[in-house]
Amino acid sequence: MNEFEASHIADEQHSAQDSPLGKTLLVIDDEELIRQSIKGYLEDSGYVVLEAADGRNGLEMFRLHAPDLVLVDLKLPEIAGLDVLAQILAESPLTPVLVISGTGVLYDAIEALRLGAWDYITKPIQDMGVLEEALLLAFRRSEKIQRRVRYREELEREVERRTHELLLANEELNKNIEDRLKIEKKLSASLEEKEVLLKEIHHRVKNNLQIISSLLYLQSQHIPDPLAKEVFTESRCRVKSMALVHEKLYQSTDIAKIDYNEYLQQFVDFLKTTYLPPTHDIELKLNVNDVYLPVDSAIPVSLIINELITNAFKYAWPQAVTGTLTLDLVSNGSRVELGVADNGVGLPENFDIQQAESLGMQLISSLVQQLGGEIRIDSEPHKGTHVIIRFNF
Repeated sequence: MNEFEASHIADEQHSAQDSPLGKTLLVIDDEELIRQSIKGYLEDSGYVVLEAADGRNGLEMFRLHAPDLVLVDLKLPEIAGLDVLAQILAESPLTPVLVISGTGVLYDAIEALRLGAWDYITKPIQDMGVLEEALLLAFRRSEKIQRRVRYREELEREVERRTHELLLANEELNKNIEDRLKIEKKLSASLEEKEVLLKEIHHRVKNNLQIISSLLYLQSQHIPDPLAKEVFTESRCRVKSMALVHEKLYQSTDIAKIDYNEYLQQFVDFLKTTYLPPTHDIELKLNVNDVYLPVDSAIPVSLIINELITNAFKYAWPQAVTGTLTLDLVSNGSRVELGVADNGVGLPENFDIQQAESLGMQLISSLVQQLGGEIRIDSEPHKGTHVIIRFNF
């Protein structure tokens, strides 16, 4: 067991032993008698209870004190309970919100649950023990969700670190190639000898990266957690994108450049097999003219293509089994334009890649800067996303 896994298990054990007692609750209800009865009972149980008599004051108390859980009545003056619920969840999606309201408002109860309420309790509350049990269940669920969020964040940081190490290792390998070329120029003017040397280096680099890819695949087969397995799959695809570049350079008659038409046919098929089940019918359209890139441009371009296609396969069609993915790669002299478009659900409104928190989007932004290029993203809800990247080499 490595240090990262041990830390996650320890976190789970620690959280499982934590008592919900001592946590802060906010009760928003316009009936003072109900507020006082709830407050008195729960304070005797060890909770810290705040109270508000209307929706506006309730939101102010929530923003000021950041309680661990909120109990809100649906029938409130100033701001309606459903609006209070929606605003709290918009500002703090992980905060448990339980609705308390009288009988006869079934529609409002259903709407509250649809908006994201964690539970619904009817008034009058005959047995306060039922309320306390609902609180305990909500806190247990909240702690479990927060553990998973922390685990995902730690996992993403770990993958980012390892991916960064792979990129550094690849840069070092490329530097070694350049160093060997300089040595060869000094030792011999023979083009044949230099080609043999470079082919051997590309062959060895490809083999080393293929070993890393295979190890990631084998390790993923022994991981039951789907989230962790997905992280290993993403890393494996990134390594595969680099390994295939070196494989094509090794097979090419011109060891200084890679034919992207042939490369993309093989790599996109690999990604499709990796991410799409046989039941999904995603049409792939590749429009690639005669594009040949040197290795220092081919590696970042391949990683960018991997992230864009992977994101489309994973998120563009969450409810559909059919779709169209188009990849365009054209060059005009030293100017290259890469376009990836899908007809999926599109990106969230006001999406900014510079502010994106996912590792994939951060990689794309960083690699475009490395190429000295520019990126444009056009997206409409339910109409798809079109990403265009332009750079010189």
